[in-house]
Amino acid sequence: MFLKDRSQQTEQLDNFSLTGTQLQRTLSELGHINWLFGNTRTLKGAIRKEIQAAGIQQATIVDLGCGGGDVLAAIARDATNKDYEVRLIGIDGNPASLAFAKVQWNGIKNLEFLEADILSSSFQLPKCDFLISSHFLYHFKDEDLPTFLHKQLKQVQFGAIFSELDRHFLALQLFKFVSLLLGYSKMTRQDGQTAVRRAFRQKELQDILQDTHFSQYHLAYKWAFRHLLTIYCSHDDLLE
Repeated sequence: MFLKDRSQQTEQLDNFSLTGTQLQRTLSELGHINWLFGNTRTLKGAIRKEIQAAGIQQATIVDLGCGGGDVLAAIARDATNKDYEVRLIGIDGNPASLAFAKVQWNGIKNLEFLEADILSSSFQLPKCDFLISSHFLYHFKDEDLPTFLHKQLKQVQFGAIFSELDRHFLALQLFKFVSLLLGYSKMTRQDGQTAVRRAFRQKELQDILQDTHFSQYHLAYKWAFRHLLTIYCSHDDLLE
């Protein structure tokens, strides 16, 4: 039970000129969705595991398409509770989203936000230990994603962790039901459904990875209807 073809429709949040209370409400609701559907828990658990595996106590982590910064804030709290140190950098193309994030999380130290068009050919990731993102890879066409990964992961010391939706019929229906039940805004409901329709199936991600030189990666299926892709950065691979 899956949706056959990836949608090419853009989300309203992809409009970098979007501002105001509608944007702020959507970012708040997306933060709640990240928590409710397991994205926040999945990413913070994965990054803690990889930091431990790397044998380091301090890590610089970059979040691509960070939106309202809720995932980074959760990682910051986890780092405090689990006694490891992080420097966190959120990157997004909408200055209003970043302004919202700065106000929301101004009490968290070692957290900064940068404005950049990540899909631009001139974009360059800052050097970091780990790269994370959620619900972002589907912004790329299949044929463009390997090039993007090879270029950006040259800046990453240990690995990249991507939490991505599955383009599954039940995922779409579950989101429709829950978003209506919880009274989410029209924009949140529409963009959430678009995100599911744009997402990759597992086989599609595997085929894309076959077109890269990455020899070490792990693709797991997580609750609810979510792929967790971890790419381990061997810089020998990136030289090919």
